[in-house]
Amino acid sequence: MKKIITIIGTLDTKGEEISLLKLLIEKRGHKTLIIDTGILGTPYLEADISREEVAISGGELIKTLQKKNDESFAQKIMSIGLKKIISSLIESGEIHGLIAIGGGQGSIIASPTLKSLPFGFPKILVSTKVTQAGARPYIGIKDILVLPPVADLAGINRLTEKVLVNAAGAISGMVEMEPLQGGRQKPLVVMSMNGTITECGLRVKNTLEKKGYEVLVFHSIGTGGEALEEYVKTESDIACVIELAVNEIGNYLLGGLASSGPDRLTSAGQRGIPQIIVPGSADFINFLGPETVPERFKNRKIHPHNPQATIVRTNARDNKLLGKTIAEKLNKSKGSVMLLWPQKGLSSVDKFGKPFWEPEADQALLEGLQRHLNPEIQIITLDAHINDTIFAQKIIEVFDKIV
Repeated sequence: MKKIITIIGTLDTKGEEISLLKLLIEKRGHKTLIIDTGILGTPYLEADISREEVAISGGELIKTLQKKNDESFAQKIMSIGLKKIISSLIESGEIHGLIAIGGGQGSIIASPTLKSLPFGFPKILVSTKVTQAGARPYIGIKDILVLPPVADLAGINRLTEKVLVNAAGAISGMVEMEPLQGGRQKPLVVMSMNGTITECGLRVKNTLEKKGYEVLVFHSIGTGGEALEEYVKTESDIACVIELAVNEIGNYLLGGLASSGPDRLTSAGQRGIPQIIVPGSADFINFLGPETVPERFKNRKIHPHNPQATIVRTNARDNKLLGKTIAEKLNKSKGSVMLLWPQKGLSSVDKFGKPFWEPEADQALLEGLQRHLNPEIQIITLDAHINDTIFAQKIIEVFDKIV
């Protein structure tokens, strides 16, 4: 079955590349729909949706953008217009995949649209910018395939031709794949986890799967928590949210690099979905390489998890604030909430004999929770480490009570 693939780019500067993508995709038997997001130069080829239409959709005339000569303003208008057009095409089912190509300007214009597309919708960004600025500003929390072209996108040569052939093959293959028959109909449990609490997480996951649940795990590295919150906001059949990792909240409060922003630990409560909260990984703040650790933390306990993961021990003052913040979020919940506390440590490195073992700091977190939580939210303490089998078993026991 023929599919319609949208190609987005500035036809004045990336027209030759877009023309090749069009040719390659149509050779696969699919149709293309080209949208021009260029502003100043003459288009290399005719677009199916012109730059004039994109600008009008964004609230301005293209001539106004050209006369104004304000690059940031023009990018904003074209970005708004593009997003509106694509949203309408998605809602009507007129397109089946999207590939955007760009340097700095083209990537900035296309990225809000890419980030607005549904999970699972085929989407690719071919961009020279992501290797410099990093992927997060361009893909956010969405499943966007990013393909750096290595060479600049300034015409077709032996490098860019190969990259564009691969890009056309990738988007064609994505739209050609059909969903698996039957889909997944099991009740869903959403869970946060990271490497320092994997033993606990996998025990809980395996037990729930044996009980007939599907378990969706989000990695608590910042983007994972953002994705979890977004998913919980919109998915209809979530039986329970199990938070095994709260480090993203600590990162937000303390300036770490795994922050999920101010809305972490809110969506389930707002929707009244039952929650089981374990303050796992509250013992550390996340950074990348050792050089990314701020000077103010250099006198703390620091543990190199791997070359791109350095963690800094939280102290009692940090954890009092974290406990208060978590409690205030949970107090607003409309559904059942249970909090489990492992007395022998909150992560694989927070354990007797391990580098972050500091019971006084952990106790400050517990006291912060106890002081600020509503009395109806029960805290269950267990004489166990978070990764002990008995602790995972207790999580399942609580799950059976509240779900």
